[in-house]
Amino acid sequence: MKSEVFMDDRKPTQEIDAPVFKVSGKKLDLGCGNKKIEGAFGVDYVKTGCTDLVWNLEETLPKEHWNKYELVYSASVLDYMGNPLQFLKKCVLYAKPGGFVQVAVDNADYWRYHKKSKPFGNYHSLLWQKHTKKPEEQHKMMFQPGHVETMFKMLGLEIVEKKLFWRQSIDYLYPKHNGSAYFSIVGKVSK
Repeated sequence: MKSEVFMDDRKPTQEIDAPVFKVSGKKLDLGCGNKKIEGAFGVDYVKTGCTDLVWNLEETLPKEHWNKYELVYSASVLDYMGNPLQFLKKCVLYAKPGGFVQVAVDNADYWRYHKKSKPFGNYHSLLWQKHTKKPEEQHKMMFQPGHVETMFKMLGLEIVEKKLFWRQSIDYLYPKHNGSAYFSIVGKVSK
């Protein structure tokens, strides 16, 4: 079954510089955008210089990608998915038994996402509230780390690493969970 592919005039997935969980073996980068992780097979809904396969990430990849990867990595994609639990289920399907699934996403606890007025919050709140005529380019929901942890546990993933990252400017004045714009969670697929 062939997946619907979006037109090339659309932007690739938003890029964030997330820490990548260290593994040896094959890696799959879902939503690779213009910067896929080193040595990975890159999938995105738009063709870029890093995309090895143009594919709608809401659809299941072809069977040759099932149970194949030591690491299934996705940065800044989960918040664009219409059904995030189904997306994560597919990530588990692509990982080998004993492999890992890593998700990096915007942190809903980050203080600047909740402040709408200038000088500090306008960029972040406007980014999240921006609506376009292209629903696949819109954020659909935000997550706190506990939300993603719960979904990982529902799928039988053992959480092996959690990180908050991107603390800058006056963010050091806030508790770490409020001063970090992104978080990353890594889960191990049971054998």
